[in-house]
Amino acid sequence: MSVLSKSLESFMKQKKLSAADLAKRCQIDRSTMYQYIHGKRSLQNRDLLENILSELRLTPEERFRVLQAFEVTQVGEERYYRRKKIKEIFESLLTLEESSSKAAVEQQEVSGVAQALSQISGSRLITGELKVQKVIKCIVKDAAERGSPIRLFLQPENYFVHAMSVVYEYPENSRITHIICLNANPDPMECDNLEIIKRVIRSGIAIRDYQPFYYYGMPSEHYGMMNMMPYFIMVDECTMQIATDGKAVLIHKDEEVNQYFQEIFGKMLRLCHPLMKSTIGLEKRVAWGMDSLKRQGHYNDTIEMSSGLCSLQFWNRELVEKYLPPVIPGYENLLEGVVRYAAGLYQAKKKGQIKILMNPGFVLEFIKTGVLKEYPSIYFRAPLTPEDRRYVLEQIFQAMEEGWYHIYFMEESVFPMDYRWETVVQPHESLYMQYCVDDQFRIFEFEIPEAVDAVSDYLESLIQSDSVMDEDAARELMGRWITQYL
Repeated sequence: MSVLSKSLESFMKQKKLSAADLAKRCQIDRSTMYQYIHGKRSLQNRDLLENILSELRLTPEERFRVLQAFEVTQVGEERYYRRKKIKEIFESLLTLEESSSKAAVEQQEVSGVAQALSQISGSRLITGELKVQKVIKCIVKDAAERGSPIRLFLQPENYFVHAMSVVYEYPENSRITHIICLNANPDPMECDNLEIIKRVIRSGIAIRDYQPFYYYGMPSEHYGMMNMMPYFIMVDECTMQIATDGKAVLIHKDEEVNQYFQEIFGKMLRLCHPLMKSTIGLEKRVAWGMDSLKRQGHYNDTIEMSSGLCSLQFWNRELVEKYLPPVIPGYENLLEGVVRYAAGLYQAKKKGQIKILMNPGFVLEFIKTGVLKEYPSIYFRAPLTPEDRRYVLEQIFQAMEEGWYHIYFMEESVFPMDYRWETVVQPHESLYMQYCVDDQFRIFEFEIPEAVDAVSDYLESLIQSDSVMDEDAARELMGRWITQYL
């Protein structure tokens, strides 16, 4: 029996209805209903399911459980929970604040620990979960204040949270290299690796110099018998070796021991792959874009999600010169870079097929005001004039007519990102997410297949969902807006 048939059978028993009774009420053949209920035949018709739910008189919670079972049956358990996790990741990004500051660590919380740590020589074992947390915060805080490099061999769980709660206070100073062990055989219902990626993205937003790397395996495999304390944090002065349960930490201040851990970390790093590459600033974003065009050369079957128009590829030199402020440092080089990148992006995308999910509310706002809200305001002298807005929109319409640019409007109430985010995924190749904060571009690039495939599948499922307006309807709506406001 399928998950759906089990769910329906359970509620039928609760309501004391037989398959014959339910078939009669739903006006379908009794044998067909019997096959649906006992998993002999797959129920694919959503309207029929809604009719069955209505006759079963289910509560909202019961109804949700059946619809969840229907989706699991439709797409498979693994894909269902993977999509659910990606949705959770996108929704978690909506809670990010413009400022990356966090609640400060109370000075008295770590001052006594700092004094005790200063007296340690050689190695010292400290036990007790609360003491371990204070030690981690104290040592990481000192390194973050001074801008010293911090090396983490931690899973993004409890100890990571303790360390990062301090680092978030010094986002400009901190230099983090982080090695993470991914599960080679993750539970499809738990999506552990995708949960790790969620935490990594949030850390990358808060910290300018955050470099996460990954490998598949077990944390203890890299240095022999020390499997009871397999995690460690390294700063210039010492190494903290942490127990798996977080209730003990071994602090090493001996130079030879620290050298040993540095060598271990270096060997591990050489076996790892970048989990996320980050780029900050418009100039670096343009350089990254040009390099990406050289590497990829095309945008076959690309899926994008953008709150706004995603219009850079339609900007010509005249528009860039008109709106890019000359007061920006390195203006001349930046001007030429943006012009070349926009032209190259247009040619690369034109060779492929581009699907873009958009928030119609932000598109309408641009048509009315000329403000590209999804980009930092410092890169524009002024909002686009009505004539320039019309020009950009005409270029988009032409691309749609040529058949390589496909726009889908998604209901604002369920659109999973705000104006600061843009996501671009090329199935089986790469994923990047652009975030605008504090008048800066930040690009996060992933090549790990797990993330690329999961986001690709999730965005494709959104395009096929009932909450999305197809491209013909989106084009017609945009045309009406242009007539009304421009």
